[in-house]
Amino acid sequence: MDALTTPLPKNWEIKTFRDISTINQGLQIPISQRLKAPTEHAKFYITIQALNNRKEFEYIKTYNESVVCHKDDILMTRTGNTGMVITNIEGVFHNNFFKINFDRTLINKDFLVYFLSLEQTQKTILRKAGTSTIPDLNHNDFYSLSIPLPPLNEQIAIANILSDVDHYLYSLDALILKKESVKKALSFELLSQRKRLRGFNQAWQRVRLGTYKYRRGSFPQPYGNPQWYSDNGMPFVQVYDVGENFKLTQKTKQKISKIAQPMSVFVPKNSVIITLQGTIGRVALTQYDCYCDRTILIFDNNTLNDVNKYFFVLSLFTKFEEEKRKADGSIIKTITKQTLKDFEIPLPPLNEQIAIANILSALDNEIISLKNKKRQFENIKKALNHDLMSAKIRVLKK
Repeated sequence: MDALTTPLPKNWEIKTFRDISTINQGLQIPISQRLKAPTEHAKFYITIQALNNRKEFEYIKTYNESVVCHKDDILMTRTGNTGMVITNIEGVFHNNFFKINFDRTLINKDFLVYFLSLEQTQKTILRKAGTSTIPDLNHNDFYSLSIPLPPLNEQIAIANILSDVDHYLYSLDALILKKESVKKALSFELLSQRKRLRGFNQAWQRVRLGTYKYRRGSFPQPYGNPQWYSDNGMPFVQVYDVGENFKLTQKTKQKISKIAQPMSVFVPKNSVIITLQGTIGRVALTQYDCYCDRTILIFDNNTLNDVNKYFFVLSLFTKFEEEKRKADGSIIKTITKQTLKDFEIPLPPLNEQIAIANILSALDNEIISLKNKKRQFENIKKALNHDLMSAKIRVLKK
């Protein structure tokens, strides 16, 4: 890690984790001994699945104190998703975790968490864990990790600065969630006519999707043929390239070669598309020219002259969300051409479509702006963490 190759201040030390800590693994509990509901003395069972899912929790009644994690402890995954750092959680931890026991009179907990989360530290951990299908960090490899250690008061100052950035990121997250909730509620009210904009009182029509002309995309087979792809080719849109806020991802995962382009379907910028396989019902208004896979349905722009495209996208999305709620497990597993033709969407006069689209599009732009700001500050935090840990930036007087 380059933080250790930079000349450090005289009052900083370079230690290994063997010097400053001990670790112990958690407990592998048989499924038959896991409780599905909490009891008086049972503790939450900390597993990667529970942390990722946050819905299906399990509890353990019989345990040793060495495998109990308290809120001020630090856990780190040693296998699978190796290097994930967990703190501020209570329970009995799974065998996939190390608990890091350290001298709190010499080391600040938050400083240690930020160091372990540092990009360079994470890369070192993953390298030591190996490149097998399931990376596994053993005790000796963990203990061999090095850490630059400033005096305790400087550790605290560094941690406080990074914590301030984290709190700002949390506030951005909360604001994004609030804006998304407002948009979702307002979108439902406007598209269901529960709320009408002032000055609009004309009747809405219900229009079958079969009214509009559309076709599926295409791609030559087999998919694995390398000649169909080129780094210098055009964007090739597949299901996973249809992103959030009714837009394509900034860059498609694949680019289609000139050889394959005549066997696919060209889609100009500002076209309405919808996914028909995999995750069915993702909708986008394309923001660049592209070619589309057979898993994508493309609406003919010439048949959408009487609609506002953004409003049309909103209506499509709302219709598919409605169908998901009706479906088993809230997932549309398949959709036929005839079913799609019979789908109906509400359509007000064009001027009302435009008014609704402008309001919801403005909210979308606010959300996009906030997400961009969040990404910007995540990058600032990453750079700041590196510079503070390597003493390129000092927070106390030298």
